[in-house]
Amino acid sequence: MKSRFALGAALVLAAPVAIASAEIDLAWTGLGPEEYVNYSYDGAEFWDSSFRTVNTYGFLGLYLFNGGEYEGYCYDLDAPVSQSPMPYEVETWTDLDAETQDRARFLASLYDQWYDAVKITGDDAMGAALAFLTNEIMEENYDFIPGTWYLADVQAQSSTSEGAVQFSDYSMEAQAYYDTMLASLDFGTDAMLDNLVFYNSTGVMQDFVGMVPAPSALALLGIAGLARRRRRN
Repeated sequence: MKSRFALGAALVLAAPVAIASAEIDLAWTGLGPEEYVNYSYDGAEFWDSSFRTVNTYGFLGLYLFNGGEYEGYCYDLDAPVSQSPMPYEVETWTDLDAETQDRARFLASLYDQWYDAVKITGDDAMGAALAFLTNEIMEENYDFIPGTWYLADVQAQSSTSEGAVQFSDYSMEAQAYYDTMLASLDFGTDAMLDNLVFYNSTGVMQDFVGMVPAPSALALLGIAGLARRRRRN
C-alpha cells in the first residue's frame, strides 16, 4: 500500500492578504543558515521516481519569523511565506494525526542531534541539509503500510535526487551533511517529541517546525502547556 502525505518547503514570498484571528500571527523576516538551491515537489510521484529536471529555485534552511523571535524549517514546497503577518496554529506532536506523528518521531531524533548544531556553527551547508531531510521525512511518499514505519526503510527510501521530493544545484558539503544526518537517524523518544513545536498555517502559507521556543516567546503565545515542556538540557 502506498502511503501519500502532501506537505513541503522553499522560500517564495506572497503578496499581503487579509488575515483572520488565530493562535499567533507570523511574518517571515529572514534566514539563518541556508543555501539557494533547485527544488522539486510532485505529490503524484512515489519515493523511487527518477530525477526530474526543473527550474524552480529557493532558499532552503532555517527560516526566521517576527524578527527572529520564532524560527524553524518549513515543510510545504507548494506554498509561499509572507512578509506580512499571517495566522498560524501552534501545535505539539500530540495534535498531529497518526501518520504525521510517526514522521515526527524520526524528525525529533534528527533535531535532537542537529538543530542546535546548525545554529551554533552557522554552517550554511548544514542548515540546507537539515532543511532537505525535514522535507524528506515530512512529505516524501514512502511506501509503507500504516503503522509499519521502520528506520531502515525510511533511510532506504530517502534521497535528494529521487522521489516526490528532490533537490539539486547545492553544495557538495550539503550532500555530505545530508548523508551523515540520514545515517544518524533513529526513533525519537516522547521527550524528544515534546521539544518539537509545529506552526501550521490556517491559510495557504508554508507550515514549519522548530524546537520549543524560549520562555519569553511562550509567554507571548499564551500556551502554558508548552512552557511545562520547555527544552531539556
